[in-house]
Amino acid sequence: MASFNPPVKQDNPDPRVACALLLDTSYSMEGPRITRLNSGYKAFCESLAEDPLARKRTEVTVVTFGGSVDVVVPFKEGRDLTPVTFSAGGATPMGEALNVGLDQLIARKTEYKAAGLEYFRPWLFVITDGVPTDMDCFACAVKRIREAEAAKTVTVFAVGAGDADLATLSKLSAVREPLALDGLKFDELFLWLSSSMSVVSQSSAFGSSDKGVVANEATEQVPLPSPAGWATW
Repeated sequence: MASFNPPVKQDNPDPRVACALLLDTSYSMEGPRITRLNSGYKAFCESLAEDPLARKRTEVTVVTFGGSVDVVVPFKEGRDLTPVTFSAGGATPMGEALNVGLDQLIARKTEYKAAGLEYFRPWLFVITDGVPTDMDCFACAVKRIREAEAAKTVTVFAVGAGDADLATLSKLSAVREPLALDGLKFDELFLWLSSSMSVVSQSSAFGSSDKGVVANEATEQVPLPSPAGWATW
């Protein structure tokens, strides 16, 4: 599993919003789902690159979990993202992926501080069509994520596709219920994510410390776009 991330670009003084995308690439994603996941991620890269502010302020890492857990895209600014072709296979080690994703966000925030950069609250965004096959690890990861969310150091989203167990996904956040993907609307989902990154990056809800971020969030509500175009309830 790759864990290397390139250093923060020093020629970009803008505040950063780190987003860890955790993508299920297990065997159950084979066929139309993995095809549409690839299409959606491509649309995300292209859309983010077109936004003059979000392309500099958003940094994305992609962690896949299908058999193994892999950091397939180390942190990159939105303007440097390029499409990736994901393939499906293996079990669903979601717990391990959650731990890796959270570790990636914590490490990146440390790098922002070392570089003297301000930052927004990081995002942990999970997309899966199944249930964890490493339940003990999943339980430990849930505890870590809930604690981080309670401390307001991470924003957590979960999306269930196909036969995903929403009850299990609901354990990830005490703030947001998981959403169900409407059919194969991965393109719409990823375009919503790009639009959300744009909204966040245009706000002033950032700071040089976790306390500063929370204080600035309290003075500015950042309403995200409606997920009605891709989600069902």
